[in-house]
Amino acid sequence: MIQRLPEQIFPFTHEIMPGQLAEIFNAVLSQMPVLNVGRVKRVTQGLLRQGEVVAGSSADRELSGVIAEALERLGLSVERHEFTTACWLEEEVELIVEGERLKAVALPNSPSGYVEGELVHAGEGESLKLSGLEGKLALIGMTPEDPDYVVAQYTLALRAGASAVVFYDYSPHTLRRIVLYVVLSYAKGPSLPPPIPAVAVRREDALKLIKGRRRYAQLSVKTRYSENAKSCNLIAYSEGEPRVLLTAHYDRWLGGVGDNTVGVALLLQLAEKLRGVRDLGFVVFGAEEYGAPHYTPWYWSWGSRNYVERLKASGELEELVAVINLDVPVRSPLTVSASGPEYRESARRLLGEEGEYELDSPYFDSYSFSSAGVAALTLHSLWRYMDYYHSDRDTLDAVDWRAVALAGEWAAKLAREVAERRQRFFRYEAWRAELLTAIARASRFLEPPASLLKVVKSLEPDERMARKLRARLIRLVADGGLLEPGVFKSVVAPQLLIAEDLELLEKALNGELEPLKLRELRLRWVPGEDGTLPSIDLEPVSSYLERADSESAARYLREVKRVSIAWLEVAYRELLEELVEVLGEA
Repeated sequence: MIQRLPEQIFPFTHEIMPGQLAEIFNAVLSQMPVLNVGRVKRVTQGLLRQGEVVAGSSADRELSGVIAEALERLGLSVERHEFTTACWLEEEVELIVEGERLKAVALPNSPSGYVEGELVHAGEGESLKLSGLEGKLALIGMTPEDPDYVVAQYTLALRAGASAVVFYDYSPHTLRRIVLYVVLSYAKGPSLPPPIPAVAVRREDALKLIKGRRRYAQLSVKTRYSENAKSCNLIAYSEGEPRVLLTAHYDRWLGGVGDNTVGVALLLQLAEKLRGVRDLGFVVFGAEEYGAPHYTPWYWSWGSRNYVERLKASGELEELVAVINLDVPVRSPLTVSASGPEYRESARRLLGEEGEYELDSPYFDSYSFSSAGVAALTLHSLWRYMDYYHSDRDTLDAVDWRAVALAGEWAAKLAREVAERRQRFFRYEAWRAELLTAIARASRFLEPPASLLKVVKSLEPDERMARKLRARLIRLVADGGLLEPGVFKSVVAPQLLIAEDLELLEKALNGELEPLKLRELRLRWVPGEDGTLPSIDLEPVSSYLERADSESAARYLREVKRVSIAWLEVAYRELLEELVEVLGEA
């Protein structure tokens, strides 16, 4: 059936003036359906034939070849950039408890080993009983608030003398792989190799063990680890030089449909529909889930980091306009995680309020570009997909295909707009508004210096300055200690976050907040860097506050507020120094 185009889109009721044709044509394209979702689903099914795809494996080589061939069939020029990657593979896992064999998977970076002995339930999440684990197999429950918290649980069990760790899931009927390392710090360098085996079992199997009597377990794990394997990035383009990139990663743990086979299938169809857009390129990354060597805590996004370093070395990174990354685009509402306020607000203006908008997250390939100062964003639904994250339940049935269609529509809109308008697309003035909002919040407790306000109000960023601002003023932030659960987030001028702590403290003093809620005030620090950020950490005095009478506690908290306000003087000074440096460099 041929649909009639609305007259307001294709206005032939009056004479078309010179120069209007391209504008009208682009308006028509923006209203036409871009994706055949049924086809995206069929392509996704075809890309699943290799099963689990681990960086550096034979499945990696096979799938990257399939994707390269699909891009070439579209008439695109395809470059294959190989790089060295770590490769960990499970060969065999056998867990027998009291003669009954349980289904289990090894956790990435688990060594080979055979262990037998008593299986002891140590608890779930942070509530672990670590005494009595020496020489025994620890049975520990994962936490949905932070699945990657297993690395801290593993480290704690290791310290307690456990001979192996058997994790069980927070969701029923689920096997899940989470990459292990020994938590020493979050420095961007080597860590210790995990020395004891670790596997994961289904929750319902573990609960049966917990309810029973003492259990004798035998665990055999066989794995392979290499730091000399090869993965690759695929770069495809047609018209001009690739200055705007649509990207996705192709490696996956276990099921891997939402994360991220759907993203690759979307990219392939978008490549077919948008291949005539000048200066638009398509990049498919290997080794996103795993790949950095030496058991580092920063094991992910290895392929995109290699690609960024390659662009830096060639000088091409400076020519790159923007990146649009697809990762877990399978649930509504979709989230747009963007490199800076200018990209976030430009995307919001184009796409509308149906989605959720935030600064870029370190858990996506876009962050490899954002942290280098390049405008980049990811369209995703990771925060709504944690039940399926890195699990065998990440299947076709778990996907909301309406969300996939919307992700494709949004990616196409962004690609066309950015490729056509380039730097004119970005709302650079959003930087000024972002900084003024943060300063206004802090000014309730301490007036900022006039020199800082003057510099911020006079900001007129262009792309050159925005690159400096992205790289210098946005930093990752974590709350609490190294062995506590939590998700890293990006923040503009994070030294001013102490204003949030002061607000909570003020509410408690005014009787608007239960004093126990002040336990939420924790140490704030920057992952990957030494040192901490200005923060109010009441953990060392929590016992005193619980014992103290209300008058003594209030008196103490008023003194905490008074001395903590002094941190704002430091924060204002640091922010001014950073801005002056950025202005000087730009």
